[in-house]
Amino acid sequence: MGTQQQQQKEEGEEGSAVKRRKVAAAADVTMDLELLDCPVCFHPLRPPVFQCTVGHAICSSCHDKVLEKCHFCAVPTVYNRCYMVEHVVESIKVSCSNGNYGCTARITYYQKEDHEKGCPYAPCFCPETGCSFSGQTAMLLDHFSGKHKWHSPKVVYSKAMRIRIHMGSTVLVGEDGHLFLVNMILESLGGVISVCNVQPHITGSKFKCKLTSSCSEPSFSQAMEFQTRSTNLYDGLPKDCFLFLVPKLLLRGTGASTTTMLGVTLTPQ
Repeated sequence: MGTQQQQQKEEGEEGSAVKRRKVAAAADVTMDLELLDCPVCFHPLRPPVFQCTVGHAICSSCHDKVLEKCHFCAVPTVYNRCYMVEHVVESIKVSCSNGNYGCTARITYYQKEDHEKGCPYAPCFCPETGCSFSGQTAMLLDHFSGKHKWHSPKVVYSKAMRIRIHMGSTVLVGEDGHLFLVNMILESLGGVISVCNVQPHITGSKFKCKLTSSCSEPSFSQAMEFQTRSTNLYDGLPKDCFLFLVPKLLLRGTGASTTTMLGVTLTPQ
């Protein structure tokens, strides 16, 4: 082998060794991710990124608001694109916060929030006081019925169904696996009922709910129609649901054993 060929081989081996060392080092790097946030709005920097003449970086949205003076050093400046920082923010990958629930995605740091807004692995939570369970909706249904023994009748969309609602929580299971939590508490005038759509993202599927309650002796009927409130139950049962009052006359049983028959129609929007 000629001297030149030998030299090229050695250089190639050295280059490969350097590359391996860089890969190994990359696995042991830590970084303060706040350095990748815009210091004005505190949102992650994303291309295009601008910097003042001193070198302070700013996102494009804030750049449009402070054109003639640096937000950080207050020096009159002309902002220029900072391609180096753009390359850095595009190269930083992070794990989804839902990794414990099965998501294996590695996302560019500035896209993490957008990803998690629609991540299919995002959990919902158990609203029962003192219970810390969380998981995907299918797991949540097993938990509700297995751990707390909540009744979980299935419903057919757009069809009026007569369902026995129990004191506390009753879980309605839609044709597509959607969960609807019907909660009943006792007040002086009767049973107060609320309905919420349990799903990880408030931007998910929308449903209209119609509740009816009636009896023949004495003659009485009432109905209420509304869009269900979507919630992942992170903060427990939502406080801003529509409330449906069932008169005491239509309640059966006492205390924790109280039930009522309710007409329920759930319609996808």
